[in-house]
Amino acid sequence: MKESIHIPVMMKEAIEMLNLKSGMTVVDATLGGGGYAREIYQKIMPDGKLIVFDRDKQAIERFKNNYPEIAENIIYVHSNHADVRKVLKENSIDSVDAIVADLGLSSDQLNDSKRGFTFQKDSPLDMRMDLEEKHNAMDVVNKAEVDSLADIIYSYGDERHSRKIARAIVKNRPIESTVQLAEIVKKVLPLNWKSKINPATKTFQAIRIFVNKEYEHLRIFLTDGIELLREGGRIAIVSFHSGEDRIVKNSFRTNARGCVCPDVIPVCVCDHEALVKIITKKPLKPSEKEIKNNPRSRSACLRVAERI
Repeated sequence: MKESIHIPVMMKEAIEMLNLKSGMTVVDATLGGGGYAREIYQKIMPDGKLIVFDRDKQAIERFKNNYPEIAENIIYVHSNHADVRKVLKENSIDSVDAIVADLGLSSDQLNDSKRGFTFQKDSPLDMRMDLEEKHNAMDVVNKAEVDSLADIIYSYGDERHSRKIARAIVKNRPIESTVQLAEIVKKVLPLNWKSKINPATKTFQAIRIFVNKEYEHLRIFLTDGIELLREGGRIAIVSFHSGEDRIVKNSFRTNARGCVCPDVIPVCVCDHEALVKIITKKPLKPSEKEIKNNPRSRSACLRVAERI
């Protein structure tokens, strides 16, 4: 199996913000190419414990093959990070010192012509992060009703022309390849040369997020992850578009609030306690140097919170 070509985004900043020390227990919720995992391993071993998650079995196997010298000391989980509470319980782990997640799509997946994540290569419409899942992008594109398809493209892609695109997709069924879908979208939205992104980008993003239930799983992961942190433990999340970042920001804000009683109630009756303090009042962004070396990092946002 080939070595990973994925470049971890904002790794230096995220690792520094986690305040890692030898002996800590850490969750890397998105193994990907393994850049974060290797750096974390160096900081918490020999007495630490590292648990890595990835929905893509190929990513786990690639890491094991490429880094055998450390691979045997890591707990691997071929599962969604939304299962973090269940997985830690199964491994007799009650709490952890740090959690990190890079929510971006792996370059290994983007460049795999069989996965169908991008219209840069003509491939079957798949978009599953976990190839063992039943439903893929082709099912959504060819079976969803116009209204449902429009809602998906609007809600998950922030695409204001979602209804026009949905009608065009239904009209041109069956659709089986990435290039075929991209061309349909481009006919609805002619290429704007002032724009830096392809007109099909938001539609592809929306379908991928829906197929993999990314928003639903992210909300569960954030809720459970924060509760599983030890006092002083930190959670660092790198997101790549407004929808993801909004979920992370709102989760951190909600968990940083104390009383949530309405203002008309003079005495607190909710017994709601703040669980975290927000370390990054505004999200950190990649440096100009990183963006130059890795253009895919340009939209990244890093947010960090600490359990109190």
